Amino acid sequence: MSPQRGRKSPKFSRCSIMARRGSRSFIQIWAYLALVVVTVAADQEQCDKTKCPGPLAYYEALKCTPVYEKEGDCCAIKYNCDHLKERSKTKCYVNNNVYEIGESLKEEDANPCDIGCVCSEGYGTEDKTASFVCAIVDCFFGPVNPGCYRRKSPSDCCPGEEVCSENPESRPTCNVNGKIYKDGEDFTVEDEPGLNCVCQPGYEGKNVEPFCKRPNRSYCSPDFRDATSIVNKCAPVYYSSQSPQTDCSVFSRCQNANDTVIHNEDNSRSTDNSADADMCYFGNKSMHRGDELNQSTDYSSVCVKCVCEVPPVPTCQRLPDSECDVTQHPPFIQFR
Repeated sequence: MSPQRGRKSPKFSRCSIMARRGSRSFIQIWAYLALVVVTVAADQEQCDKTKCPGPLAYYEALKCTPVYEKEGDCCAIKYNCDHLKERSKTKCYVNNNVYEIGESLKEEDANPCDIGCVCSEGYGTEDKTASFVCAIVDCFFGPVNPGCYRRKSPSDCCPGEEVCSENPESRPTCNVNGKIYKDGEDFTVEDEPGLNCVCQPGYEGKNVEPFCKRPNRSYCSPDFRDATSIVNKCAPVYYSSQSPQTDCSVFSRCQNANDTVIHNEDNSRSTDNSADADMCYFGNKSMHRGDELNQSTDYSSVCVKCVCEVPPVPTCQRLPDSECDVTQHPPFIQFR
């Protein structure tokens, strides 16, 4: 007797079930892979290095290498700056180029206002660390006429021609991430803060020359004009409104005879272990993580909190005026 019409054979049914199971497994695998990709992407998005501790802009300018506790970490636990120890005090260093005393700065290493720069021997009787000495640039043009403005370029040191228009509304504008800038105004690219950009006619959202230009050398690096601070293991200092992760320091704090280390984690530990690579160094003093430097030992340390966060350089930042009064300090004449 022939099977009823429309009824599937057991063999066919088993194949159909297996096919469905196979499809389901295939879908589950792809779903899992998609979840992994999304998780990894989320982790990458959550890695905001501007929230990592330490003077990161300083380390980056000096081309120090980040060291992570484990692969895939967002924030470094310390930086390797050993290449600085190999430098000669009688030479100048910019990017990967080495200059002899008396040698002029190459165009490839010069920023727009680096004019007449020469590698020169340092001043002073004790420390004569070489650094660059450049011509003083005066960009003074006087006030512009009413309704006028000066056009600028990221490739030039000083503003250019004065532009006047009978119709101020006709001044070219640039739309940068939804914010409008006028011709001649500087703007910052959020995901590329290292670019120097100026709104100019013809800008269409592409942050390339002639609208934007990356500096030939880092403005944050002290090795160009103040290499002595590197040799003497001084610490970069930031204002309370600045970010040590992205901004250039405003000055350096260097060791004096009245500086001491305040042990915040274990006062019994010695700071004389210079062989410990997991420490911060300030002059001839060593600091464990969490250790601080005392304040108000000279003008550069008034209301300045220095903490060893990410070795080998302490993080120093001036406290807000609401927390510390810079006019209240000992008479420094006694520290001479």
